[in-house]
Amino acid sequence: MKLVARFLLAVAATGVLAADWNAALSLYKKGDYAGALKEFQAVLQENPNYAGAYYYVGACQEKLGQKDQALANYQKANQMEPTNPAFARALAVLLVDMGKAAEAVKVLQVVPVETLKGEQKAVVLATLARARLAANDTNGAVEAARAATQAGPQQVDAWAVYGAALSRAGKDADAFNAYRRAFELSGDATLGKTAATAGLRAARMVKGQESNALYSQAATVAAKAYEKKASPDLALLAAEGFLGADRYDESLAWLDRAGVDNALTTYYRGQCAQGKGDVAKAEKFFRDALTKSPDAHLRRLIYSSLGFVLDKQKRYKEAEQAYQEAGNPTKVAEMRDKQAKYEQNLKADEEARRIEEIRKTQEELRRLRGGAPTPTPKS
Repeated sequence: MKLVARFLLAVAATGVLAADWNAALSLYKKGDYAGALKEFQAVLQENPNYAGAYYYVGACQEKLGQKDQALANYQKANQMEPTNPAFARALAVLLVDMGKAAEAVKVLQVVPVETLKGEQKAVVLATLARARLAANDTNGAVEAARAATQAGPQQVDAWAVYGAALSRAGKDADAFNAYRRAFELSGDATLGKTAATAGLRAARMVKGQESNALYSQAATVAAKAYEKKASPDLALLAAEGFLGADRYDESLAWLDRAGVDNALTTYYRGQCAQGKGDVAKAEKFFRDALTKSPDAHLRRLIYSSLGFVLDKQKRYKEAEQAYQEAGNPTKVAEMRDKQAKYEQNLKADEEARRIEEIRKTQEELRRLRGGAPTPTPKS
């Protein structure tokens, strides 16, 4: 964002050499927007045809929360110099903020982007991408954002909006990579969190090694973001990522680091125990998680996992009940079938034991009598 500010200052300040202008600009850079506004308005009175003065009056008003007044002055500057990228960008950003994305797109389309170079081009294209995204033109946003990253490969906002556009397009793995690049360039923990979230979402959509790889990468990003700015949310994202990657001990360590004890973290602990093959311990965690007021979605997940570990313990009736709570009729039918076969096997085993006992008894009688063997009774 500092790059954008430098770009705007450099473009908008061209053409005025008055001392008042320099004083106004100095106040603006220092963050004294009320003082700068007075100075820029004074400049504007002396130079009523100077577009840059309208721009800076608008910029000060925007900083002071006077959006309607800022909009009017940005529009005046843009009308005077419609191809000026600084004026167009400032106006477009405010239009998007005020819910007028379609107007913002029109403003930016007038700017001859092909004549801009490098980072300046990236800034304008990234703004166009955000405007198109806000106007629900997903494909146009992806196109503009991709061009922005090509024009300015080190431009954080270009990669961030590219991630947002790709996410909107349902391309979660690509969105993760774009957000991750924005995080790597900026070190911003918020972007790291956004990247990790996108990575986990992408991992859930695929299977096998691809899923494990995405889970691991997302966890790594979350862990790095945690180093920048520690938070329970980032620790939980890392825990979920390592869990999805079957790295259970690392997941448990991040759960401890999160310092949160609720239905979700208890469920994750159960998943780790399940993954490590300790189904009894996993069952305990799942039952404990159910006592911690999970929401409807998490409640179904917990019951589904509980059904799984009960199935592994051949407690099919209990597993059936768990799957009923999970709303999984297919698994309910499967558990009923397993229970029926289990009971049949128990009866068969019992009958086999009965016949074996009779056989042994008859064999003992034959031995005692020293006679011929007694026929084995039919079942």
